[in-house]
Amino acid sequence: MKKAPLSSLFLCASVMALLLGFDSCTKTDNPVTPATTIEGSYKITALTADPKVLGTFSDLIAASKLLFSNTTCLNDLTITFKADGTATTDNPNSCQSIPVPVSTFTGIDASSKWVLNGSKLSVTRGDGTKTEYTVVNSTPTLKLQWQGMLNYPAPDPTVYTFNMELKK
Repeated sequence: MKKAPLSSLFLCASVMALLLGFDSCTKTDNPVTPATTIEGSYKITALTADPKVLGTFSDLIAASKLLFSNTTCLNDLTITFKADGTATTDNPNSCQSIPVPVSTFTGIDASSKWVLNGSKLSVTRGDGTKTEYTVVNSTPTLKLQWQGMLNYPAPDPTVYTFNMELKK
C-alpha cells in the first residue's frame, strides 16, 4: 500500500495552513475599547491634528494660544454629553474673542445631539453638520478620534485626523 505519502502530504498541508493562519493574526497597538456610556461633563486635555496644521502645529491647544492672542479657550471649554442624547458646550469668556466657532475644533456646539453605538459616536450639531468619532477609550479619559476638514487660516481645505482627550 502506498497511502503513506498521501497522509504525509495532508499532515504537511495542515501544519502549513495552521502556521499561515497564526501569521495572519496581528496585534493592534491602539485597541478600541467600546464605551458603555460617555455621559458627563468634560474638559479638553489634549487636541491634536495630523497632518500638522499650516505644516507647523499638531497640538491645537498650543496653536490656539499662539494664533488667538494667548487664549485658553480650548482648556476652559466644557463639553457635556447628557443622558437625553444632547451635547452642549459652554461659552467661556476666553472663547468669545476667537474668530472661528469652537465647533470648528471639536465638532460639537452648544446645541448638538449625540448617539453612541459601540465604539462609534455620532454628533450632529445644531446646523445639521454630522461628525463621526471613534471612541478609542472611555475610562479614565474619554479619547475620541475623527477625520474632518479644516481650512483655517488657509483658503484650501485639508483633511485631518483629529485626536481629542477629555477628562471629567
